[in-house]
Amino acid sequence: MTDSDRLVVRSRVGSETGGYDPERFAQQMRGLPPIDWDTEREMVIAEPFFSYAEHEAVVRAGRAELLIDLVRRWKEFLVDGYDTFGECWGWGTPVHGWSSTPTRDLIWYVLGVTAAEPGYRRVRIATRLGRLREAAGAVPTPHGYVEVRVADSEAEIDSPVAIIVVSEDGTETELAAGQHRATIR
Repeated sequence: MTDSDRLVVRSRVGSETGGYDPERFAQQMRGLPPIDWDTEREMVIAEPFFSYAEHEAVVRAGRAELLIDLVRRWKEFLVDGYDTFGECWGWGTPVHGWSSTPTRDLIWYVLGVTAAEPGYRRVRIATRLGRLREAAGAVPTPHGYVEVRVADSEAEIDSPVAIIVVSEDGTETELAAGQHRATIR
């Protein structure tokens, strides 16, 4: 899933050059989608919407640091003046909120801010920058913004609620609400 040399883009209804392909759609409806890739060596990449499941598998495999490379796929949507998420790789319409996997991934897994308790009464910060050297963001919660700025191995945190910081080796440090510096690597 993470080896770009082995991934191919295919669509149920889109042509390889973009746009709708009625013959491909008819084949799909007959249950005969064309297999025009090397099934022993290549894997069809998930379309933008379903990429959330692929990315979740990467995280559950303990490889969240790879997400920063995976979300770079969405740069293909930054064409013709659009700054939105597209429907499919290489074709389709340009505005699809359900294709916004990078938004979730950048907050939850790269910056690493998630709820540690219901209602964000406490937050967990488990930053996994991958190849990035720094990241910053402000995550809205019912209690106010949790602000995180990470550079190299240090995190600056400003949180209205208690915090659990999880370093890359799995060590957890509990901190009270407020401003803190924490080591993440």
